Amino acid sequence: MKRIRVLIAVIAVAFASGVGAQEAGMPALEALNSVLREKPAWQAQYSQEYVAAGMATGDEVSGVVVVAFPDRALFRVVEGPGQMMGLEGRLVRLVDLEVPSCDEHQLDVNEWARVPLAAVLDPRGAVDRFTVLDHGERGFTLVPRELGGVDRVDVVLGEDNLPDEVVVVDPQGAINRLRFTTWRPVDGPPDGHWLPDPPPGLECIGDDRTDF
Repeated sequence: MKRIRVLIAVIAVAFASGVGAQEAGMPALEALNSVLREKPAWQAQYSQEYVAAGMATGDEVSGVVVVAFPDRALFRVVEGPGQMMGLEGRLVRLVDLEVPSCDEHQLDVNEWARVPLAAVLDPRGAVDRFTVLDHGERGFTLVPRELGGVDRVDVVLGEDNLPDEVVVVDPQGAINRLRFTTWRPVDGPPDGHWLPDPPPGLECIGDDRTDF
């Protein structure tokens, strides 16, 4: 579940706008923001490789993601029984149908300020909390100004200004690399629910983790 939990950082970069005097990557960030605001939601296929710190390669999974401005997302792994991560507002829910399990976490104000997703909802504050750098010809990098669960997030945009690749690096050096294809506008998740249902017979368990 650690791999799917870190996907929070992937959608974290999606919605920011506004320009800081020394934020060189902000034009690309604004371009992504502008496109995502145009439709109720966007869906894409993705592949994810998680490489543990000190390793050269890692395991890969693939799935489908739906995202919507300003703070909703649903990731679904398609292999095996399935893992899902949903975000709606400040509530994160993680479901694993194989275990089975359902965990959820309500981000408090301080936690919210530490994750990159806070930047997307508070552009002026983003300049205070994150350095936004150029990353290649069509991309940007978010670097937290204070230590936290993410060391940096590198984003490469396609010609449509939607993400082709997102790389999330944590402070220990572990890497989550996601590649996206076939972005298309949609109304939302197929069943209309951003938070996945718990496995049959189970209730979701809240916890105090702050590593989302």
